[in-house]
Amino acid sequence: MINLNAKELIIQSIEHRNILRVPMMYRADPAVNLRLTEYFKLGSIESGWQELIKKLGADNFSDGATLSGFTTYFPKYIGPDFNTTYESNHFFIWGIKPIPVKVGDTIDIVFHKNPPLHDKDELSDIADYGFPRVDWFDFNTFKIVSEAVFQDFNSQKEISARDLKRSEELFLSAYFMNCIFMVSIFIRGINKMLMDLVSNKRYAEKLIANIGEFMIEFCSNYLAAIGDKLDIYGIWDDFATQLDLVISPELWRKYYKPWYKKIVGIAKKYNLFICFHVCGNCSAVIPDLIEIGVDILDPVQVNARNMEICKLKKLYGKNICFHGGLDAQNLIPLGTPSEIKKEVKRVKNLFGSEGGIILGPSHFITPDTPTENILAIYQ
Repeated sequence: MINLNAKELIIQSIEHRNILRVPMMYRADPAVNLRLTEYFKLGSIESGWQELIKKLGADNFSDGATLSGFTTYFPKYIGPDFNTTYESNHFFIWGIKPIPVKVGDTIDIVFHKNPPLHDKDELSDIADYGFPRVDWFDFNTFKIVSEAVFQDFNSQKEISARDLKRSEELFLSAYFMNCIFMVSIFIRGINKMLMDLVSNKRYAEKLIANIGEFMIEFCSNYLAAIGDKLDIYGIWDDFATQLDLVISPELWRKYYKPWYKKIVGIAKKYNLFICFHVCGNCSAVIPDLIEIGVDILDPVQVNARNMEICKLKKLYGKNICFHGGLDAQNLIPLGTPSEIKKEVKRVKNLFGSEGGIILGPSHFITPDTPTENILAIYQ
C-alpha cells in the first residue's frame, strides 16, 4: 500500500508548508503502465497500481488533471444514445462527433471534425441548438474513471454516492464537464470561434453562456452529491500552445475566466483543492488562475516558452503548487538516466523544504520512453 504519510506530505507541499522532502508523482500512458506492471511482476495495473508506485519510489499515481489516477468519479450517463464513439469526457453530449484516428499502435479520438455549429451563424441557431441536460446524468451512481488504463464505458466500475467514503490514504477527485474553451471550439469550429470572439461578439457570448450555464448546473449537482467525500476538483482546458495562448489574455479574461471563477467558487464550498490543467505556455494567465482560487497548476510543460521551472518558482512559487515540472517531451523519453537524475536533483534543490511542487513528468510518460529512464526519475 501507499505510505500513509504520502498524502499528508503532498498536502503540506500544496499548502506551502515546510516539508521533509519533495513529493514525487508518477503518471504514464496505459501502455507504459502495463509494461511496468510486467517489469515488476505485479499482475493487473488495476489491482497493482499502489504497489507499482511503491516499487518505483513515487508518492502518488496521478492523472492528467488531478492527483488521482484510479480514484476519480463521474456521474453515470443515462441520457439519449447518440450512436457514437464513447469517450470518457462525454463530448458527444454536446453534439460533437468523436472520430477515432489510428496513431501508431493506438487509437486516438479527435473532436474538431465537422463542428455542428460551423455554418450556423445566427443567434437563433444557438437558441435552437440541442444543448445537453443535467437530467441525462444519475448523480446517485458514479463511474470510477481512469486514463491510466485502456477503458471503455462498460468496463468502468460503479459506486453509489452513499457508499463513497473519504480516504486518509488516497486522493479522491472529480474533474469533468468544465473545459469551456474546448467545448466552444469543438461545437463552433476553432476558426469560426476565434473570429466570433472579436467580430461576432454577441454570438460568442451567447454560445459560451449556454455552455457555461450547463457546466455550472452540472458542477453544482455533481459536488452536492459527493463533494464532501473528495479532496481535489480538477479543471482542464487546453487553450495554450507551446509558444503562447491560443487567444489573447484579454479575450480569455473577458469570455472564459468568469465561468472558471464560478466553477471554482462552487468547488471551494466543499474545501477542495483546485487543480487546473492547461498544456503549453499559460504563463500570461497564471496570476489570473491564482486570483480565482486555483491551488495546483498542471502539467507545467517546462519546455514551452516562459515555463522554465526556475522562473515559475520565482514569480509564482509562493502562491500556487506545481504538479509536474519534468520535461516529458524531450528529457524523459530521449535523455539518458544520468541526465534525468541530474534534472530531478536540480529541481528538488530548487524547491528544498519550501513546498509548492509535486514533482513528476510534465505529462503522461509515453511508450517510446525506455524503462531505465522511468526508473531514473525516482531512484
